[in-house]
Amino acid sequence: MTAGVPGPVGAGRVGADREARSDPVTLLTAAVGSSADPAGLTASLEASVRHLDPADREAAVLAALRAVLPDTERWLVAHGCSPEDAASSVADVDRKVERYGLDGTGLDWLAQVATGRVVAVGRLQFERSAELPDGTAAWGVHVPETGPLDPDACDRSFAAAPDVLRTLDPGTAVRTWVCSSWLLDPGVADALGPASNTARFAARFRLLPPGPHDEVAGDESVAKFVFGTDRLAARRVEPVGRLQRAVHDRWAAGGHWVERTGTAPVDR
Repeated sequence: MTAGVPGPVGAGRVGADREARSDPVTLLTAAVGSSADPAGLTASLEASVRHLDPADREAAVLAALRAVLPDTERWLVAHGCSPEDAASSVADVDRKVERYGLDGTGLDWLAQVATGRVVAVGRLQFERSAELPDGTAAWGVHVPETGPLDPDACDRSFAAAPDVLRTLDPGTAVRTWVCSSWLLDPGVADALGPASNTARFAARFRLLPPGPHDEVAGDESVAKFVFGTDRLAARRVEPVGRLQRAVHDRWAAGGHWVERTGTAPVDR
C-alpha cells in the first residue's frame, strides 16, 4: 500500500485478525504433553478455523488432529509409554471418528487424545488430569472400543498404569481412579449377570451420589457406545447379543439406563 493512500475499509482489521489467528496444527503441537486446559484448547481450535466455510471446518480440524499424532506418539514413548501403548493411544482418534464422527465424538476428547492427555495402557485408557466432583485430582478411566472387557486384561492395565502415569507427570500424588459411564449403572449385574465382564468392571468402583442428568445421559451413552447411534435410532435396531438385548429389554419395560460416577483407590 502506498504511504498516505488509505486502503479499503477494514483492511487493517482483516490483517490483524489473520496475524492473531493461530494455525490448528501449531496449537495442537504446542499442547502435546502439556497440562493445557482441554476447554481452552478446544475453544482455540474452533477459533482457528472459524474463518473457513462450515463445510471446510471439519476437514481442517481432522487434518490438524491427524497431523500431530506422530509427534504425540514420539512424545509418549520418550516419556515412559511402551511403543505399543503409544500407538494404541493415538489410534483412538481415527477409531472414534470412524465410528461416531467429529461431532459425535466431541472435539474436546479428540484434542486430549491427540495431545497425549489420554493414554492407553493395555486394555484401558487413562485421563491424566481428571478430577473428582470436589476438585480433587484423579486419574480418569475410560474403556476404548477394542474388544471384550476381559477382567484379567483390566487387572494388568490398573497394575501398570500408575508407573506410566507418574512417569508422564513426575511429582504427581494422585491416589484415586474415577470413571463416569453407563457401565456403572447399578442394574448392570442384574441385567447381564454378576459374572459378566461389564458387571465385574463396574464392581471395581464405589458409586458417588447420582447427578440430575444421569438418567438422560445414560440412555444416550448406551445408544452411542452399544449401538453406535442415537437413542431414538437405537430403539429401532434389532438387538444382537446379550448386551443389546438387555438394553432393549429395559427400555421395553419402561426403564432407563443411567450414567454414574464411581471411584476406586490407586493401590500403589
